[in-house]
Amino acid sequence: MKDRYKRVLLCMPTLPGVYAAPSSPSITLGYLSEVLIDNKIEHEIFDMRFGYTLEELKKKIKEFKPDLIGFSIFTYHHDIPYDYAKSIKKDFPNIHILFGGPHASTVKSQILEESIADYGLIREGENAILSLCKGKKLSEIDSLIFREKGKVIQNQEGPFVDVTRLSFPKYEKFELNRYLRKQINIMTSRGCPYSCTYCSIKTTVGRQMRMRTPKHVAEEVKYWYDKDYRNLDFTDDNFAFDRERTLGICEEISKMNFKDLKISVCNGIRADKVDREVLTQMKKMGVSEISIGVDGGNNKVMKASKRGETVEQIDEAIKIACELDYIVNLFFIVGMPQETMEDVKESIKLALKYPVNNANFYNAVPFPGTELYDYIKKNKLFVVKDPDYLNDTAHFDDPIFTTSEFPLKERRKMLKMTKKAEKEILRRTFVRKLKKFGIISEISSHIIFYKPVYKTLQNLTYKSPSFKKALILLTEKFNLRRMESIR
Repeated sequence: MKDRYKRVLLCMPTLPGVYAAPSSPSITLGYLSEVLIDNKIEHEIFDMRFGYTLEELKKKIKEFKPDLIGFSIFTYHHDIPYDYAKSIKKDFPNIHILFGGPHASTVKSQILEESIADYGLIREGENAILSLCKGKKLSEIDSLIFREKGKVIQNQEGPFVDVTRLSFPKYEKFELNRYLRKQINIMTSRGCPYSCTYCSIKTTVGRQMRMRTPKHVAEEVKYWYDKDYRNLDFTDDNFAFDRERTLGICEEISKMNFKDLKISVCNGIRADKVDREVLTQMKKMGVSEISIGVDGGNNKVMKASKRGETVEQIDEAIKIACELDYIVNLFFIVGMPQETMEDVKESIKLALKYPVNNANFYNAVPFPGTELYDYIKKNKLFVVKDPDYLNDTAHFDDPIFTTSEFPLKERRKMLKMTKKAEKEILRRTFVRKLKKFGIISEISSHIIFYKPVYKTLQNLTYKSPSFKKALILLTEKFNLRRMESIR
């Protein structure tokens, strides 16, 4: 079988209005890079989140001369890589373009119907990109979308990748010294079996849980610890899903006696999968920060979103985590169908109940491929043009749809109210962490969180990588982690 592609350029597009610069390398491109390294396929990584322009990408193309360019695409701002592809094809017509990532997995064959790309990859790309490069017949490559005689062909979705056999990313092709944090993201499992109506994970990653062994996870932690990395983030969607495995990971890492190790689990853990023993053992192995997915402040909202948890379980998990002195972050989604203003007030009340680090109240965004999207579209509840809101993150802070229980005017009022609650929780954290400075911390907190000052800091955080990096260093010095993520 003759190789089809010998030089591959993997790109992470920029996300305007979301980040000033990336905090850490893309774990998705990291795994793809490792597969290409293991199979001796020449490739480079181009992370455009550093502020690289399209012209700089074209310069890289001229220098490296790839025969395949792959983009990892998110649904929001998917128009940007679409435009990149069009421009690249104009200047380099013989180079083939591959779209993968969450958006490709969500819209599937539509990604080639609405773009100029040659290929699309659904879900995990490790096996498919290798088969594509090695020259396997296109119709026989699982999870591949391609063009044939003017038609878009979508192959069957293949079996999930065996994550226990993948080499973990070493990021040899990445500009590691340019990321804002000296931090590495670690994937210990993939998948989520739950049915939350707003979540696209079941479409993009799959419902079946695939878990690495505790020993394999510990080996990766040791690899990065030996390279002087002390900040690690477990990026799983369900890190604590399997209690026995979670405790096994804790045991394997704890017995290595790492000093100054700071592990965060910031993608959100389920409250019904942790208890005092699990959280105690996680703390012992080096976890200092966790995020808990809450969604709503009462069981009516939880049931409507098919969360599969109770507010009592969530309350208990937050309480224990705070007692164990974790840095605790909470994730809420507001404005869901059946939710009312009174329900949102209960969510705010829960967020203010414990000394958490911060709470993010996310405006409900109907992503294609979710039950929420299908419901909003079927009932014609959009108040903005579908799908234009996915290419303008400004819409994420404005109502995207309305319901009879929660009219448009009330939704706008609610979003302002939740932003105010977010700021108040950050202000309390600021005062609590700097209490040794007494009244100075209280006074300075009111200055920093005064609306004009806060807005200026917010703009600088989004627009200036150097400012954000300085803010990260400052907040970590005073144990104010994540406070640089001003929303």
